Amino acid sequence: MAKALKGKAAELLVSRLKAANLKGLLTTSWQRSIKGKLLFWLLLISLVPMAVIAGISYMKSSQALQRQSFESLESSLTFQEQALQEYFSQQEKTLLNISETMNLLQQEAFIKLAAIRDLQKRQVVDYFQMRYQDVQTFSASPQQQSLFLKVARDRAAGQEIDSSLVGFMKLWLSQRDFDSLTLISPTGQMLYSTASGIPAGAAAEEGSAEALALKKGLQETAFIDYSRSSFFTDEAVAYFAAPLVNEDRLEGVFLFRLRNDALDRIMRDTPGLGEQGESYMIGVDGMFRSNSVYFEEPTLANPAFVVDTESVVYALSGESGEETTINYRGDYVLSSYTAVELYDTTWVLLVEMDQAGAVTPKRTVNEQTTDHLSELTAAYGFPDLYLVNPDGYIFYSAKKKSDHLTNILTGPYAGSSFSGVVAKAVETRNVTVSDYSFYEPAGENVAAAFLAAPIVDKDKIIMIAALQIPINQINAVMDIRSRFEGTAGQDFQSADTYLIGKDKLWRSESADAKKYGVETTLLNPKAKIDTDAVQDAFKGNTDTRIISNGAGEKVLSSWKLFKYKDLSWAVIAELSYDEVHQPITQLMWFIGGIALAAALLIAVVSLLVAGGMTRQVDEIMEVMTKVERGDYSGRARVTSNDELGRLAGDFNTMTGTIENLIQTRQEEHDKLNSSIIQLLEEFTLLADGDLTIRATVTDDVIGTLADSINLMLDNLGRAFRRIKDSAEQVGSTANVLSESTGELAEQNNAQSKMINEAVEKIGFLTEEIRKAADKAVQSAGSSKESSHVAEDGAAAVRETSHAMEAIRSNVQNTARAIKRLGESSQEISDFARNINEISDRTSILALNASIQAAAAGEEGRGFAVVAEEIQRLAERAAVSTRQIETLIRNILGEITEAGVSMDASIQEVVQGTKLSQNALAKLEEITSRSNEVAELIEDVAAVSKEQAGTTAELAGKMKEIGGISLDTAQETMGASISMREMAAMGDDMLEAVAAFKLEKTAPSA
Repeated sequence: MAKALKGKAAELLVSRLKAANLKGLLTTSWQRSIKGKLLFWLLLISLVPMAVIAGISYMKSSQALQRQSFESLESSLTFQEQALQEYFSQQEKTLLNISETMNLLQQEAFIKLAAIRDLQKRQVVDYFQMRYQDVQTFSASPQQQSLFLKVARDRAAGQEIDSSLVGFMKLWLSQRDFDSLTLISPTGQMLYSTASGIPAGAAAEEGSAEALALKKGLQETAFIDYSRSSFFTDEAVAYFAAPLVNEDRLEGVFLFRLRNDALDRIMRDTPGLGEQGESYMIGVDGMFRSNSVYFEEPTLANPAFVVDTESVVYALSGESGEETTINYRGDYVLSSYTAVELYDTTWVLLVEMDQAGAVTPKRTVNEQTTDHLSELTAAYGFPDLYLVNPDGYIFYSAKKKSDHLTNILTGPYAGSSFSGVVAKAVETRNVTVSDYSFYEPAGENVAAAFLAAPIVDKDKIIMIAALQIPINQINAVMDIRSRFEGTAGQDFQSADTYLIGKDKLWRSESADAKKYGVETTLLNPKAKIDTDAVQDAFKGNTDTRIISNGAGEKVLSSWKLFKYKDLSWAVIAELSYDEVHQPITQLMWFIGGIALAAALLIAVVSLLVAGGMTRQVDEIMEVMTKVERGDYSGRARVTSNDELGRLAGDFNTMTGTIENLIQTRQEEHDKLNSSIIQLLEEFTLLADGDLTIRATVTDDVIGTLADSINLMLDNLGRAFRRIKDSAEQVGSTANVLSESTGELAEQNNAQSKMINEAVEKIGFLTEEIRKAADKAVQSAGSSKESSHVAEDGAAAVRETSHAMEAIRSNVQNTARAIKRLGESSQEISDFARNINEISDRTSILALNASIQAAAAGEEGRGFAVVAEEIQRLAERAAVSTRQIETLIRNILGEITEAGVSMDASIQEVVQGTKLSQNALAKLEEITSRSNEVAELIEDVAAVSKEQAGTTAELAGKMKEIGGISLDTAQETMGASISMREMAAMGDDMLEAVAAFKLEKTAPSA
């Protein structure tokens, strides 16, 4: 190696001599000329040491720079491999966090669905119980029986029917959600119906709803599920049937037809389910028992709409629960199901909401609709983020590209890398990753890789969360040009670190794709790489050597294998060989330039000196020639003031003068030799790396050479001084990073304070919930008192009814008093109706409170119990109020009948009036108690409002904490990267300077 370097130095010196047009000095002409000899030896003495120094410097510098470059490549390769591991680990952690959030949101949605389901089930059961009681009360009243038989007989006889009686019956039916009331004989003949369009004497057909109602109704009060009607053409009807018995004689059966939209009000009262949520009832035949909100056409008992989902099957088998399923519209939904038993009839109650809407609820930010996953996608720079069902259906996509709402396992993109990673995640139940490949929904000729994580609940995969790995982030991790810095601040533009797959195709973009003849290298078969580095890396080896890269360039290359789950990539870092050795080449050109300048200077000086000397010698030789011919008269022309000039001037003393001249030349020669030896000794120290050495400047030609070399050493000293200053700047940068770490500590303290404030707010929220519980207890007590008073009122009304029957013979004398009693009873009925409305609103408030408590989780469980108790009290109050309303209406009927046949005495009328007033007072007290219940419920609502405000403030604090945590993480990552870069920079600079001895202060310019 040393011989080769010396050979190069010699070649460079010869080329410079040739360029200076000094080739003649190497010929034999110098052997015959004093001028040639003098010029040759001066150049030889000055340029040979410089050539030796240049060769040694080149050899040492080349070895040091190559060793430093190899070390930089290896450290950078290790850094890149660790950065890739950290990147994929961070992406996996992010995906797992998303999975955990999705699981939590789905469980909360199931809790909400279950709460609504249980509440609606109680409402449906209570609704049918009230209808059942209404039917029983109507059919058991002698007055109602007599009235209805009279109307039926008048119609059969062709007599005009009292319109006020018909109006009363229709009002009674509409207030109880009955469409019509039909009386049929024991033989199945229609006697009378409030519904129009039924021909007189129509018979119930075998197998029809009327025939089944007649069969059951002859025995007892019964409910008949929706089935084909023989009275109402092309309709499915449901009846409550009750026997009509008059004076122990079975006159027929009452058929109370239930309205077709009877359950719609309950089913559509679904707060918290969003736009895609619904509740509906299904019979054992799979047909609707309520109308769907998604179809304009009625779905009730419509054979065109049959529901046979898994939820219906499970519920009919006696199970209650929640699951993710496909509903009757083909959408993936969260479904909560249970069976409802209604008087020998089984229905299925289903409460469902769209799965995507449940786990990614929409919210409006700056007048734009967004959701949590869309915000995460934008924040982390993901090309897309998916939620996939276990069977492969993509029910959520942040970017909603062409693969959204398709089946990735069986649909148009089956067989893609995305399909493979989803299938493997389902199979292994672990986080899986795919390699980069072209994926059509991502864009034309766009490569995509995916990371998928199954979301498991109770040992069952409920969905798969997947994200598309951004290729730009992989490229950013692999971009490390700034880490390659050579001596004297050199930047290596050829530095490149890239990833190669097993198929020998690129998995990252090259820093210079054009040198491979392509615009992009990612998965480009035209830029396939099959070098020794790739082959050795996939054998599991790690090495650093000088090889030829994929573009045919000679490079310094380092490689190793990167593995992450199923990924296997070759990580390769390389530097151009020519660029690494460029500083040495520049140094040799610099030294060559100095040598050339010195050679030219020496040549000019030598020519001037030699020219003067030879002219004087010629003059002397001419005189000596004359002397040899015997001509002693000749005189040499004096052309200089040196010894030859004096020789020409004083020929008679020539011997002495020549002797003196020889002595003078010897002294000059010794001095020149001494200067050369001293210069060589100083060069020996310089070769050992001591840059503080300076050559001694003498007054001869060697002094000129020494001065030029000193100038060169000054320039080198300043260059190395700049390196030392850069190392000191590294320390300064480390101090700045230390201050940044202090700021992180302050932010952590601020975060701790915010968490303490959040804890105080939670304590305040707990106290508010306790107050709400106390108010609910008071409400329960008042509701119980209202129930007792209502019972007393009912007893008083019954006494009034008996007294009115006793005085019905005195019609003329007591008609006016009876009229006033009827008006008072009507007012009581209005009061009871108002109480009923208050009870319904109380029930709705309790439902909302239950839903909010369920959404609050463990913290709202106590409030959920209170809300449930309030709901039960409201329902019992509603039942009692309806019973009172029924009794009041019965009183009105009895008053109407009494107005026709009243014959009691005036004293009995007075007694009946007092009893009616007593009933009025009792019912007024009921109204007062109900008002107290309303006030207490308002207090509960106010406390709940305060609780909502506190919860909102708590959410704000938590959001600020999340922002601070994000800032802290970003700043910590930046500090970590800067520290690594500073450490590498300091090591590189110190190693480069260590080989040289410098002055304590920088040399002046």
